[in-house]
This record gives sequence, structure tokens and C-alpha cells, in this order.
Amino acid sequence: AVVDWAGCITSWDRELNVLKDRVGSALPRSELRETAGAFIDGLLSGVERKTGWLMSETVGAARPYRIQSLIGRSRWDADRLRDHVMDYAIEALGDRDGVLIVDETGFLKKGEHSVGVARQYSGTAGRVENCQVAVFLAYASRFGHALIDRRLYLPEAWAADAGRREKVSVPTEIGFETKPKLARSMLMAALDAGISCAWVLGDAVYGSDKGLRMALEQRGQPHVMAVRGNERLMVQPFAYEAAAAVAARIPARDWRRLAAAPGGKGPRLHHWARVRLF
Repeated sequence: AVVDWAGCITSWDRELNVLKDRVGSALPRSELRETAGAFIDGLLSGVERKTGWLMSETVGAARPYRIQSLIGRSRWDADRLRDHVMDYAIEALGDRDGVLIVDETGFLKKGEHSVGVARQYSGTAGRVENCQVAVFLAYASRFGHALIDRRLYLPEAWAADAGRREKVSVPTEIGFETKPKLARSMLMAALDAGISCAWVLGDAVYGSDKGLRMALEQRGQPHVMAVRGNERLMVQPFAYEAAAAVAARIPARDWRRLAAAPGGKGPRLHHWARVRLF
């Protein structure tokens, strides 16, 4: 048993070094690659708060400067690094029954200087807060799940404020885009890259965006996305009706109760029925 345990640790350590090498290929200098490896060790550590100080202490550094510099001041290609992470995740988790999931999360802030920070709704807090919001793309299969892409949401007030943009170096080519449009950009890029995906999943923020739904339909990409009850759906040629009214008209015998996933209090049960849309 000890031999099996030791072999498992050795294999895990070897695989972690492979990951560090892949991540390091996106960083131009050996010092950055070494610091990135220490940063990964810090993220995987048992430290509850992953701050520069605490992660530096965990990896044996006397000061947090190098880890803080890696994130805030160093020059490296974030999109190239994203591509490496995406490739690694799909190699490990790829499955023909895998799904792509779009969702957002908020990062609570106290100040006003972080890019995109504003008083806006945060799903993390469940209310309007001073925060940044980012849209994420995740891949999930029977083997596990991982985040594979991200876009920071830039509120309209930020996008229109040239002085504020210049102060924090927001590129000129980045303008205001809605969250569903950010999601569409990531989804199309992932599908164009050939990621094996049986379904695309999203909540009503994304499902209620007709442009996103049409983009998936035009590709013949199956998707399950929530819509709001007042979403107008074409249930007959040139005849629109609210989604809630369509659901209310379906006979009880046509509904099926199915578990979407396990939850903290048992299976997460939902009722499903199928209606043709035009």
C-alpha cells in the first residue's frame, strides 16, 4: 500500500511539473517561469486566502514582491496562456458528451480604480455591490470540469470614459459589449477550435439573448438555456407568445420530472416539456 501511495505522489508531482512547463512556455523569461511555478504551488496549497503575502510564505519566499509583480507588473501574453490552459483541460477532460457552460461572477471591491469596477449586480453577493464582473466559459464532462476562457465586463460608463481608460491602460480596441455578446465570442471561438461539445448551457442572462441563441442554432449546436418568463417566443409562424404563457398551456401529462444534477439537499429536480419553436 505504501508503494502504491508513493507511486501516486510521484506521478502527481510529475504531472504538475508538466503543467508548469506548459504554462511557462507563455512566459518570456526564466524568472517569470519560476515565479509562475511558485504561484501554482501557492494556489494548490491549503492557505485559505490566496494573497501574495500568504502564498509567498507558503513557498518559502521572504517577501511577496515576485508573486505580486507576476500578476500586476510583468509582461506576458494572457491569451496565449489561456490557450495553453484550454488545450490542457480539453486533453484531460474531453468527451463527446461534454458541455460548455457560460456564466458570470462578481469580484467585490472597496475602491474605484480596478478596471471595470462599478456598483452593479454581483451573483457572488446576491445583490448590487461595488465590484468587477467577468463572464467565464467552462468545460465539463464525466471526467471533471475546468474554466477555459474569460472576459472582463466593461460597463458603459467605463467604456465611454477616455481618461479613466487611459489611466489603467484599457486597449483602444476594447469597447462596451453586453455579457451575452462576450459569451458568444468565447463560445464561437471554442467551437471553431473544435472542442467536443454535446450541449451549450446557460442561465436566463444568456438564454434570453436572441442573438446568442440564433448563433448557436445557425451552427446546429444543441443547447439548453433558460429564458425569462416574459421572453417572447415564436410558437407559430409570425406569432409570438410569452414563454410563461406557452408553459402554462402544456398539459400536465406532457411534463417529465428529471434530475439535472445532484445538489446539497438531494437531486436537483426540474420539470421538462418539449415545444416546437419557429
